[in-house]
Amino acid sequence: MAAKHVLCYGDSMSWGIIPGTRQRHPHDRRWTGILQQLLGDDIRVIEECLNGRTTVWNDPFRPGRNGKDLLLPILHSHAPIDLVIIFVGTNDLQAIYGVGAYESSLGAGVLVDIVQGCRAEPMLVAPQVLLLAPPRIGKLGGTMVEKFHGAEEKSSHFTRCYARIAEERGCSFIDAAEFIQPSDVDGVHLDELQHRQLAAALHHRVLAILDR
Repeated sequence: MAAKHVLCYGDSMSWGIIPGTRQRHPHDRRWTGILQQLLGDDIRVIEECLNGRTTVWNDPFRPGRNGKDLLLPILHSHAPIDLVIIFVGTNDLQAIYGVGAYESSLGAGVLVDIVQGCRAEPMLVAPQVLLLAPPRIGKLGGTMVEKFHGAEEKSSHFTRCYARIAEERGCSFIDAAEFIQPSDVDGVHLDELQHRQLAAALHHRVLAILDR
């Protein structure tokens, strides 16, 4: 049986920032690395995660964070791909962008459209998509207080807005808030336990999507 390829397209929660620092969880303690261990050798998990990545918004201070601009070249670079896990949207709620969960979900819909329309060589069909609604933002701490000012209430609408996008596009959906919550340290990023819990939640869902 040929190996399957799963591309994880994410932001700092998947890159693995250790809450309250600018350090990174080791690969085997990030949800992507843990998921790779759970899935085994016949499914390859590909990390494409970047701090500050948004769905479709341009960061005026850090170039290259617009998830729409990079997704298609990345799909072509890693083809063939069987499944794309899209886990972005939290950064859309940064105060600098002035948008809420509804606008973020529209941006996520653009990303799903890009994947579903992709026919990168040698793929004959587009990859499947698993869209994750970001978890709710918790009590903010440290540098996150100003950066995500007002985002706590906005993030409470992620589940409803992202679920609608998944239904409209006919793609798979998971509400990450059912399984994880940000660390009490900064209210945004994930500690090791949350990475393990997310990987466990994704494990059997990925197997089912890939019919393994």
